[in-house]
This record gives sequence, C-alpha cells and structure tokens, in this order.
Amino acid sequence: MATLRINIIANYTGQAWLAIMGIIFMPMYMNLLGVEAFGLVGVMLSFQAIFQLFDFGIGGTVNRELSRYANNADLAAHSRDLVRSSEIFIWGIAALIALALWLVSSFVANHWLNLESISSSQAATAVALMGVAIALLWPSTFYTNCLSGLEKQPQMNIAQIIFTTLRYAGVLPVLWYSATIEAFLSWYALIGILQSLVTGFMVWHYLPNHQRKVRFKIQTLKATKKFSGGLFAIGVLALGVSQVDRIFLTSLRPLEEMGYYTLALSVAAGLGRIVQPMFNAIYPRFSRLVAQKNQEELEVLYHLSSQYLAIVIAAVTSVLIVFAYDILFLWTGDATLASKVAPPMQLLVIGSALNGLINIPYALQLAHGWTRLAVGLNVISLLLGIPMCFWAVQEYGMLGATFPWLLGNFISVIIGIPIMHSHLLQGHMLKWCMKDNFPSLLIGAVCALTISTLSPNLERNIVGFIYLGSICFLVLTACAATSASIRSLIKQKILHGI
Repeated sequence: MATLRINIIANYTGQAWLAIMGIIFMPMYMNLLGVEAFGLVGVMLSFQAIFQLFDFGIGGTVNRELSRYANNADLAAHSRDLVRSSEIFIWGIAALIALALWLVSSFVANHWLNLESISSSQAATAVALMGVAIALLWPSTFYTNCLSGLEKQPQMNIAQIIFTTLRYAGVLPVLWYSATIEAFLSWYALIGILQSLVTGFMVWHYLPNHQRKVRFKIQTLKATKKFSGGLFAIGVLALGVSQVDRIFLTSLRPLEEMGYYTLALSVAAGLGRIVQPMFNAIYPRFSRLVAQKNQEELEVLYHLSSQYLAIVIAAVTSVLIVFAYDILFLWTGDATLASKVAPPMQLLVIGSALNGLINIPYALQLAHGWTRLAVGLNVISLLLGIPMCFWAVQEYGMLGATFPWLLGNFISVIIGIPIMHSHLLQGHMLKWCMKDNFPSLLIGAVCALTISTLSPNLERNIVGFIYLGSICFLVLTACAATSASIRSLIKQKILHGI
C-alpha cells in the first residue's frame, strides 16, 4: 500500500501543477492571441483528443500488461518486446497524424470554421501546425501509460511537471516576440518532441533487463488484440460523446463562442485532472490484484478508493457550481466574460463529476478485461447525444452544447453501475452508492450553498483569493468528515499521539 500511496500523491502533485499552469496562463493566452485565435487553441485540443484514439487501445493494454507481468523475471523479454512492437506502431501513426491534418487544413479553414478576423490562409497554416504539434507530443501518452503500468509514477510526474512548465510558461516570451497562433503552435511542437523522447528513454530505463536482444514481434500485439480492440471502441465512442459539443459549436456558431466555451471546458477539465491521478494509480493495482486472484484486497481497495475520490469530487464540484461566477471573475478579471462562461461551465462540471464517480468502477472493469459494458453505454449515449446536440446548439448555443456530456455520464451512472455490480463485486452496489458516494456529495452541496448565502461578493484581490481558498478548505473538510475510514484514521493518529 505504501507504493500505491506514493503513486497517488505523485499523480495528484503532477495534476495540481498542470491545473495551476492552466489557471495562470490561459487568460494570458486569450489576451495575447485574441478570443478568435484562442478558439483555435480549443480546436487543437479537440483534434488532440480525437487522435488519442488512434493508438487503437495499445496504450491502455500495455499499461495493463506491464502491471501484471513486469515484476515477473520470466516475462521480462515479453515485456520488452511488447513495448518495442507497440512504440514502432505508435510513431508510425504519429507521422500519419501530421500528414492527415496537413491534407485537410484548407478544407477545415474554408468549410468548417466560422472565421471573422482571422484569414482562411492563416487558419489553414494553423491547422497544419496543429498536426505537427499533436503528432510530436502524441507518443508521450503511450510512454506515460508504460510508466504508469510499471508503477514509476513519481518519476513520470516529475517529467510531466518539467514539460508542463516549459509548455505553458515557456511560450510567453515567444508570444511577446510574436503574438501569433503560428508561434504558439510551433513552441508546442518543440516541447512535444522533447517530452516524447525523454519519456521514451525513461520507459526503457525502467523496463526489466533481459539478456536477449529486444525484438519487434507482431504476435505480441495480436495476443492482446481483443482487449485493445475493446479499448479502441470505447475510445471512439467516448470521444464522440465528449467532442460532439465542440464539433457542432464550431460549425454552427461563431468561433468566438468556442473561445468562451474553451474556458468553460478548461475549468471542467480541472475536475477530470483531479480524478485521473487516482485512476492512474488504482488501475495498475487492480490489474495486479485480479491477476493474483486477491479478491479480499480488491474489494477493500475498491471501496476505499471510491470513497476517497468521492470526497474530492464532491468538494470541488460543489464549489465550482455554487461559486462559478466568482471563480471565473477572480481568474480572468472580466465580469462580462464570467457571466457568459459561468452557466455552461456549471453544466460541464456536473457532467464531469458524474464521469469522475464512475472512474473507479471503470478501472475495475478494465482490470478484468471487460470492455463490452462501456462500449454499449457509449453507443447509447452517442446515438442520443448527436441529434440532441444538433438541436440544442442551435437553440441554446454554448449552454446547449453541454447537454450530450451531461446525458452520456448520467446514463453511465444510472444504467452502468447496476449492470457492473451484477457481474463484478456482486452485492456491493448499495455500499458504493450510499456509503462511498452519497454522504460526501450531499454534505458538499449543503455546505457550499450555506456558505454562499452567508458570503459577500468576492472582490478580485488577495482577500478574495484567500476567502475562496478558505471556502474550498471548509467544504473539503466537511466532505472528508463523512468518511468513516478517514474518521478512523484521524482517531488512530490522535490516540497514537497521546
């Protein structure tokens, strides 16, 4: 458990740093580039999410395989062959990504984006540069999966913190010299290739040694094709659910709205960054426990991780929803912008909270090699979400764009959780709902609303930031107090101290 605890802390440190970088620098990018050019940054993030699919589930599969077998000396050669075979495939796909976006750059600029102040030729150049930037960074995601499976997450997060700082802060001198979207994307491409090369070197450093020379073996990929195929299908469908809002928003509304929506997405994505560290640490450990058939420890870890994650989700979600306008105003200093972005941000945060709650059950499904349930749920969400989004964006703009994300995650909770617990950890669903999740969600909402009714409007100064920090601390403390395991831990610490 000590290694798992260190991995979780390291993951949260890395994600906290990423969130801090976004909070500090995103408004600066908008001011330096302009709202419309900043909308192109949102387009790049959408393309980046889309192309994550094209590892065809290999990253998640290698993560699972390394967590199951990397510590087995008899399978060291197999682990090395799997990584080599996979990375050759990954780098080849990266080259195709760059080529694909270059080929469609003019079409995207002329027939998809609703441009106002940016010329179509400039937008086409930006889209081509997006392809290079995404392709050069893309292999680092595969290597991050490898490091996660090897449970080298402290080292992985140190590298991510360094490159996140270079990416976010390092681009400012570039923009001060040339405040153009082309300069922004060129810097991202440079940092992307450096990150991919360094994380690749780290993976090979930490892989178990073997006397036999590493080989490219297509058989190693074929042996895991069923699980990889399931992950790929989940990725395709989940991407459709998560990206359909941006696709319709950029094609049906002015690009300026995408700029505002990107800010709302950035805040909601912060909640995902809080969830991801726990998933990244728990998923390899679940995989190992399933391989070892250690059911007792698996059940304990499932409920503890669900409970701890629910506390954090409840606290952050409650504050983000109740104090949405104040947070945006403190962040950007623009009251008009805050009033525009707050409503869609609140709905996106609700969807992200639901998505966060199902991450631990999803990790359990993947650890058992079960992908069919997630595929089915995403098919339903996508079939309902596409027509809904087409109608809602035209009727309600940014607010309507959030509807598919809300719907998809609501379906996953209401339908997915009961189905999962009828197959895995049978009889544990009521405990997961009523003990692991509901108390902290209820207390978080009540506490945040109570503080809101008693609080003055927050001013954009040091007092306002301290006051908001105090609110976050109070809500988190209240949520944590609902956990029996945390209360027991505090009691033990007190008694031990006595």
